[in-house]
Amino acid sequence: MNFPKIDYEFWLSNWSDSIGDKATYSNKNILKYIVFEGDINSCTDEIYNLVKENDLNKLSVLRVVDLIYSWGGPSGRMFYASIQGKSIPRESLENDDSVFSKYLEGIRLAKQGSTESIKIFGEIDGIGPSYASKHACFWSCRSESPLIIVDSKIAGSLGYKTIANLKRIVSDRAIVTAFKNKAIEEYNESSPIKVERALFAFHNHYFLNGNNGWKNKIQSKDFAEAQNIASVLFE
Repeated sequence: MNFPKIDYEFWLSNWSDSIGDKATYSNKNILKYIVFEGDINSCTDEIYNLVKENDLNKLSVLRVVDLIYSWGGPSGRMFYASIQGKSIPRESLENDDSVFSKYLEGIRLAKQGSTESIKIFGEIDGIGPSYASKHACFWSCRSESPLIIVDSKIAGSLGYKTIANLKRIVSDRAIVTAFKNKAIEEYNESSPIKVERALFAFHNHYFLNGNNGWKNKIQSKDFAEAQNIASVLFE
């Protein structure tokens, strides 16, 4: 797994300016559970504050869950919908004690900085690979070993078309370790989140979410590296 040769300080700043100030996502199904009118940055702050409080009663946990989906955008909308007559995953999490207990186990592991939490969250109906890492990342945010979000944008920025392709070759633990080492190199700190955000912003500027085409082919910062990645992903 090789990191792209980009200006990580520039793209981290770009994340705050071009992504963090965007409105959070909502639809009629999510509105049944939460109304959050702030931007991504303020949503992040509220999640961090709730996690810091370490209150794991069901109401608080579900508040964090709904904020994560508000933060994450439309790709998580099916967590609030019934597919082929199955139970709505959000309702199962609230009403099925076994599902909620499994989610609490994921929280416990995430707070320890364990990548095993990603596997546990991913086993819960309605939480796919991308959102499993989002849940793990946010619940680990106060850990001494915080985790990262590994979604299609991160996979693509590393030259892998899908999350599955990346994880077929590199384990969750190895990914987090590599990001921590890169954080030390770029930012002189071990938290991997800045590297993840820089890669997210870089990918978001140039590529489509599906890693199957250009979102923006106008030459700008680190365009040559974007061309190198495009040649691997879809050209």
